Amino acid sequence: MVALRSLVVGVLAWMSLSPASAEDRLIEARESIYNSIYISDRDGLRVMSFGRNKRYWTESIYDPNDELALVLAYGRYMTAALAYPPKLDAIAEIGFGGGRTAWYLHKHLPDVPIVSVELDPEVVALAKQYFGVADGPNFEIVEKDGRLFLVRNKTSYDVILVDAYRGPFVPFHLMTRDFYQVAKRNLTPGGVLAQNIHTTTMLFDSAIATLKSVFDHVDLYQPRGTNNVVAIAYDGAKRKRRDLMQSAEALQARIGFRYALPGLIADRRVVKRVPDVDPLTDDFAPVEMLKAIERHNQGIDDLVEVPE
Repeated sequence: MVALRSLVVGVLAWMSLSPASAEDRLIEARESIYNSIYISDRDGLRVMSFGRNKRYWTESIYDPNDELALVLAYGRYMTAALAYPPKLDAIAEIGFGGGRTAWYLHKHLPDVPIVSVELDPEVVALAKQYFGVADGPNFEIVEKDGRLFLVRNKTSYDVILVDAYRGPFVPFHLMTRDFYQVAKRNLTPGGVLAQNIHTTTMLFDSAIATLKSVFDHVDLYQPRGTNNVVAIAYDGAKRKRRDLMQSAEALQARIGFRYALPGLIADRRVVKRVPDVDPLTDDFAPVEMLKAIERHNQGIDDLVEVPE
């Protein structure tokens, strides 16, 4: 059995730029100090959305008939990070939302402690009510800002997963060089950080440049037909395709993940060139502006190559 003590630092999980479907049947709407939150039914699937200025962003999707389903494909690729570190004793994930990735890991690793830290108490309450998650043995949800949690944290983690959005924007303090340095200090030797980012704007270029200013290597995974990319950043020697695949196969054989790790690792691309933009810092992180700039985006295809 893999010994994995997983911290899930949940702030907000943004999974789509598209407005929520007009066909959704509203179940509940709730206002918090951070969000306008909507729970809807979409053809038998449970949807959590955040709203702003008459637009809605899908935060999480849950299949009540299949608790292991990660309906949004990029969530599956977040789990590819598990194949990277030499051991799995601890994982951190920033971005709880409906808790699907955290619960997926919990169900596959029931003996592994998982702690989820979420900024918005109302998100936690709605996730527990409608998305099949609950506090229990080895699964704990803590309501706190993710970066503050990491700053005060005294435990090291083998994987930190970052999936934090507030509507269309990443909270600025979770996308700077300063934040990545904090996260890096929380990693064990050989540990990795994975982040969900969007490809269509300067936000993507800035995220890659900022990650590369802190970590030696950045690998990218893009689910087909989406604008989401999972970036996996790590230090040390560059991971060879053969070695990474062997690690994924061995872990898959032990755990039997619903979404097989070798199939996810097969879609790996590596960053061959850093975007020509300045890294974001706490003093300058205009993420709202970068989200609006599209024509200067250098794009994923110009930055990556298929690894050996």
